[in-house]
Amino acid sequence: MLRRSVNRANLCILHVLLLVSIPPAWPMESDNVFSVDVNDAAALQEATRVLAEEVKLAARPQTYVVLDLVDRAVVIKGRGAELHRLPIEQWSAAHLAEASTTFRLQARPPVERRKIEPAAAADQPPVSLHDMPSDFTLSFSPSFALTVHPSLSYDFWQWLRFKVREWWIWMKDWTRRLVTGKEPAAQPVINLTLTPLDAQSLAWTVTEGMPFVVRRTPSSPS
Repeated sequence: MLRRSVNRANLCILHVLLLVSIPPAWPMESDNVFSVDVNDAAALQEATRVLAEEVKLAARPQTYVVLDLVDRAVVIKGRGAELHRLPIEQWSAAHLAEASTTFRLQARPPVERRKIEPAAAADQPPVSLHDMPSDFTLSFSPSFALTVHPSLSYDFWQWLRFKVREWWIWMKDWTRRLVTGKEPAAQPVINLTLTPLDAQSLAWTVTEGMPFVVRRTPSSPS
């Protein structure tokens, strides 16, 4: 009986947040509303938390990102309206429980600038989407790391480079534990597999200081 009351209370809070987070001028599109199992108290609580963060972000004229691990999508939003959606092919995470706040991007990924041809005309083509990397790591404040890479089927060498880097970081952490006898600080780490074009689109979109919110799932990714 108590569990049912908690579920109903969370559902009411969720409905209220949905209403107050979307001004009358915005279209009430189904894509902007989370799909939530109303019988899952943890899912309701997580959706309520994310919507509460969105209410604060949507009050300002800024673009922000929701990493929706439940619906497997990177959702770029502004004023609460969905601007673009990038499907997540696969994901994995460490210390996901710590990803419970709004994170601010410290720096955008570096641009892979094309070589300037000495014999070419003075006017060089401007930087475009295709100059953006498809394999990069974003760092945030508070401490949080987001790694983006293409799948094995798209680019074997980039995938292998990512796996080697992932293994090297794991080895350094374990070496530090053995030498110092101390556990490293728990920092949320999320690894996303996107198509190369979607990864480049994300790198093109993000800017320094851009807010990111993570919608977590208690289940392990498949």
